[in-house]
Amino acid sequence: MPILPSGYVPPLWARQAHVNTIWAAKCRRVRYPEAGQRERVRRLRLETPDGDFLDVDEHPPVRESGAAEARGVVVISHGLEGHSCRRYVRGLAAELVRRGFRVLAWNMRSCSGEPNRTRRLYHMGETDDLARVVSHAETFGLPVLLAGFSMGGNQICRYLGEARRSPRVCAAAAVSVPCDLPAAAQVMAGPGCRLYMHYFLRTLRAKMREKAARFPDFPSLDGMDDFRTFNEFDERFTAPLHGFADAATYWRECSALPVLPYIDIPLYMLLAADDPFCAPSCYPWAAARDNAHLFLEVAPGGGHVGFVSRGEVWYSERRVADFLTAHADRSTDR
Repeated sequence: MPILPSGYVPPLWARQAHVNTIWAAKCRRVRYPEAGQRERVRRLRLETPDGDFLDVDEHPPVRESGAAEARGVVVISHGLEGHSCRRYVRGLAAELVRRGFRVLAWNMRSCSGEPNRTRRLYHMGETDDLARVVSHAETFGLPVLLAGFSMGGNQICRYLGEARRSPRVCAAAAVSVPCDLPAAAQVMAGPGCRLYMHYFLRTLRAKMREKAARFPDFPSLDGMDDFRTFNEFDERFTAPLHGFADAATYWRECSALPVLPYIDIPLYMLLAADDPFCAPSCYPWAAARDNAHLFLEVAPGGGHVGFVSRGEVWYSERRVADFLTAHADRSTDR
C-alpha cells in the first residue's frame, strides 16, 4: 500500500491554490547549478517515422572532477501548451543534472517554436512521440527514467501501461496528472478555471490558424473564437485529427486511470489535494493501494504544477529527483 505521507508546506502567501499555480508558472526564477551550464544545453532534432520532427534539449550532467559518466538519462515531458524551457521543466532539469543525470527535455509537436510538418499535433494519450524520444535516450547505454507534468505525466502513464515499453526504462515520476480526463474536463469547464481556459485556448487557436493556412483539409475554424471549453476544442480538432470518434471518446481512451493497475515498474505520482484542474476521481487512491509499483503522494496544497517552496530546489523537484535517483542507482547495482 505505497500511499506516501506528504511533507509539503507551502509558504503562507502561497497557500491558495491559484496563487501557488500562477506564481510557479509566471514568477519563479530558475538558476542553473553551475556557471556555464545553460550554455552547455544543446538542441537536437529527432526525425519521426511519419516525416515530422521532435526538438529535444539535452542537458549534460554536472560532474565533479573524477566522477563517472552520468548515472542515467531522464526524459522530461512538459504539460499542455508548454515547452522544454518552461520554469517547471528547467527547475527539475537543474536539480537532476546537479545529481549527475543527463536530461532530455523534449518538445511535443508545435511546441518548440517552429510549426511541425504534419496536420497532427499532440494529445493527452500520445505515446508514439514519447517512445521516439525514449529510443534516443537508449543510445546512451544508461538507465532511462521518465518524468512528466500534467499532460506529459498522463502520456507517461499511458506509455508505461503499454506492452511496447522499453525495458531500459527503470522508473518514472508524474506530477499533477488529472488521471480521470472526463471528470477533469468538466472541472476545467467551470467558472473556477476560466482564466486557465482563456490562456490555453489563446495559444491553441493561433496554432489552428497556422495549420488551416497550410492544410486545405484541416477542420473548419468557423466559430473557433467563441470556444470556451476543451469540449468544444477537442470535439472540433483533437478528436478528428487523431482518430477519435468525439471528445468524450478521446478523454475516455486517453485517461491514465484505467492503465495504472497494470504498470509494473516504480512510478511516483505527486498531486495536490487543492489542484484546480482535478475532480475527486482524478486521485488514484485505489490504484495505489492495489499496485505495489505505484507510489502516490497527495500533498494538502500545491495547486497545479505548483508546489512553491523556499530555496532553489522546490518540493516537487526534490521528491521526484530523490525517487529517480534511488531507482537509477538500484538499476545500476543489479
